[in-house]
Amino acid sequence: MVPLSPDNARRLRSRFGEVCGPGLLALPHALDFPRAGLWGDDAERPRSVVLLREGDGRREAFGAGDPSSAIGWLARQPGSFTLLAPGSWEGPLRAAVGPLGRSEVLTYTYPGPAHRDAAGRRPTVPTRRLTLDDAAAFAATAPAWALRGWRSFEALIAHGAGFGVSHGRGFAALAWVFDQAGDFDAIGVSTMPRFRRLGLGRATASALIAHILQWRGKVPLWSTTPANAASRALANSLGLSLAATESLLHWGPAEPATSGIVDPTNA
Repeated sequence: MVPLSPDNARRLRSRFGEVCGPGLLALPHALDFPRAGLWGDDAERPRSVVLLREGDGRREAFGAGDPSSAIGWLARQPGSFTLLAPGSWEGPLRAAVGPLGRSEVLTYTYPGPAHRDAAGRRPTVPTRRLTLDDAAAFAATAPAWALRGWRSFEALIAHGAGFGVSHGRGFAALAWVFDQAGDFDAIGVSTMPRFRRLGLGRATASALIAHILQWRGKVPLWSTTPANAASRALANSLGLSLAATESLLHWGPAEPATSGIVDPTNA
């Protein structure tokens, strides 16, 4: 496997980055906005592509294409991994690394126009859209994984969007476009622990969802883990419905405390 240049990565978008429906957007997002960590089994005409991102105690891997070249390379990488890839990757991976752990990630969205219209209702908590001037405040408030897809706050503002509830020089709660691809925007939400259960996460999420629907013309996605009951309840309260369940595979020495893929809805 070799690193993919930005130009080659963009050319591969139609082969490996098409989004057929709701789900995690990490790999197609990375092909749209090329970054370090994209690998292919050939620099010009790869049959398989892998995105590697550093996770919380585990390395995140997202694969597409023919697994034959990528699996051996992944199996040789040190550390603990979580992989999201087509089902055809599981058998070869199990043969290469041995027993695999498994978990799930749930993705919610709106089932129809009536629910999407309801998302535009103005939240009762004052929120405001983020601008470039909020870079320092975002960095001081947002979790460490907030820009794992964009890599910079400037890229988030240029190509995505975010909303916050102001508090002092920072924010009590934030909602932002975590990844984007095709017709979809994946949402990240974070509320500072002392401000939880006050409706602030819901307010920022509602403002962002309305913006995604009315101004960006995209479909909002809310991904979380089955164990995150608060996130699932908030998604339901916003009128979102479960649309997809994806399986994640784990291997390596560390036992994951969570799915291993960052849960971007820590509201």
